[in-house]
Amino acid sequence: MIEPGYIDGTDEHPFDNALAPGGSVQAGARYVSGLINTLMTSQSWKDSAFILTFDEFGGFYDNVPPQPAVSPDGISPIDLQPGDGCYGGSTSPTCNFMYTGYRVPLIVVSPFTKRHYVSHTVADFTAILKFIETRFNVSNLTARDAAQMDMTEVFDFTNPPWMTSTGSGCHRAL
Repeated sequence: MIEPGYIDGTDEHPFDNALAPGGSVQAGARYVSGLINTLMTSQSWKDSAFILTFDEFGGFYDNVPPQPAVSPDGISPIDLQPGDGCYGGSTSPTCNFMYTGYRVPLIVVSPFTKRHYVSHTVADFTAILKFIETRFNVSNLTARDAAQMDMTEVFDFTNPPWMTSTGSGCHRAL
C-alpha cells in the first residue's frame, strides 16, 4: 500500500484547495510510472501484482451511481455527529455501508494480467482484500469482502502474457 503525500503533489488530485492541496495530474502519473517501471524491471516482477487505484475525493471518477453492496457486519455507524446525513439511527441502506462508493479506476499491472482485458464486474475496494484472502487461502474478515469478486478473472496464471517486462508486446507504464 503506497500512499503518496498530497502535499508534495505526487497523488492523483488535480487541483489545489485547503482540503487537498494536490498538484498536477502529470506529476502523479510520473510518480506512479516510476514505481511501476521499477517493479517491471526488478527481480520481483516474476511473481508480483501492482494494483493501482485511488480514492474519489478530487480524483477522477465517472457518473455511475454507487451500487448496492453487502453490509460488512450489520453494525450501523456509531461515530455519527448531529448534522450527519444518517445521524439518529436511520435504517436507510445508505446509512449502513450497503452501497459502494463512486466508480474509480482500478488497474492491475502484473506478468499474469490478461492482455486487453476489461472487467465489467461490480466491485469495491474490498475486492483487493478478497484477492489477497483468495491468494493466501485465509478467511474473510467480513461479509462485505466475502461477497466480493476475488479479482482472479483479470489474471491468466497458466500462460502469463507479460512475464518479460520488455519486448514481446509488453509496454512500460506511461
